[in-house]
Amino acid sequence: MLRFIICEDSKDYIDQISIIINKVMMPYNFEYKISKYREYNKEVEEIIVRKYEQKIYILDIELPDVSGLEIASNIRENDLESMIIFVTSHPECQNDIFYSRLLAIDYINKNKLWKDRLEKTIKYAVKNINNRRVLSFDYNHNSYRLSINDILYIEKVPDNQKCIIIMEDGNEYKIVSSITKLKEKLGGSFYQSHKSCLVNIEKIKAINYHEGTITFNNNKTMYLISSRNKKGLKEYVANY
Repeated sequence: MLRFIICEDSKDYIDQISIIINKVMMPYNFEYKISKYREYNKEVEEIIVRKYEQKIYILDIELPDVSGLEIASNIRENDLESMIIFVTSHPECQNDIFYSRLLAIDYINKNKLWKDRLEKTIKYAVKNINNRRVLSFDYNHNSYRLSINDILYIEKVPDNQKCIIIMEDGNEYKIVSSITKLKEKLGGSFYQSHKSCLVNIEKIKAINYHEGTITFNNNKTMYLISSRNKKGLKEYVANY
């Protein structure tokens, strides 16, 4: 699960940030949660030290008792993987962020354009996290961990409870699963272009809707589109 942690003393800003997060997460199928705090407390401390959870922190600088800078410092003492975004009315603190090496991915001033900037930054952060995700499974007494970002497409084996995963490097792996279950696991970058096929939208180079073919970034072209799914695929790609 992906967790967003908002530390902001203004309820109005918390609500606006939450709307932006929900908008960005709309294309993704994987689970996420928004945790909202108007001050630093024991619950935030417990989240910071919690392992095996993907986290994006959105912090204000000026908070009651403990500043956003101190919260970020606590995060980095325990966690170098989670992403930190500052959204603040204190532009003068930007150099402090840089020199303190808090590894923040953005420092956004609360001016009239802050919403657009935050939306783009959250999109970048989520895409980055999504690229790190792996598909773990066992097959024939072997355990596999495949980078989801490296999957081109997945096809169901006819008259079987198995699917074949085709990777960008040409390797293929069998998995015991249905297309429906894999679609739930993989999230919004995968589209069911055929009843027996899932394609990774981010790996598509070109689509020929007339011929029903998809060409991927490695120049591999396959007949992967059913006539009934052409319109849906076209709309999904346009809105992704």
